[in-house]
Amino acid sequence: MPRIILQNDSSNWEANRKQTITTGLISDRDLLKARSKNYLSLIAGLDAKTLSDTKGMQELINAIQKEFGTADIASLPLGIVAKCFLGHPHEVHTLDLSGSQIIKHYKIGESLPGNFEKGRTLAKHNAYAFVEVYADKVILIREDGTATKL
Repeated sequence: MPRIILQNDSSNWEANRKQTITTGLISDRDLLKARSKNYLSLIAGLDAKTLSDTKGMQELINAIQKEFGTADIASLPLGIVAKCFLGHPHEVHTLDLSGSQIIKHYKIGESLPGNFEKGRTLAKHNAYAFVEVYADKVILIREDGTATKL
């Protein structure tokens, strides 16, 4: 007799969703939802130095909080790596979200700190607007906001 392996049990799904909300952990499924236009435009503005003042950084922090909701700190990206458009010799820039919120532009061959290096090559690729770097994964974000886990 065949056994049921998967069941479409909505109460089980709802229980898992509630557990995610109460623990603050974001599932990979939620991380792969499309990013908002506001979030995309603020990240794109890092080269234009539109976030150089306190108001600009606060706007970015607010957008990140809105994008990820009440997520636990472990579920948030460590930072973002994106292609730098300041011109030669700059190659990529990072936004460190670990509390310092430092934007730094890196020259060709200059090493990136910690986990950011794993997003460098991907950030330079024209298929992606930027790369969100997490402790255990990398999420690639396209110009239209769609996300892919690597």
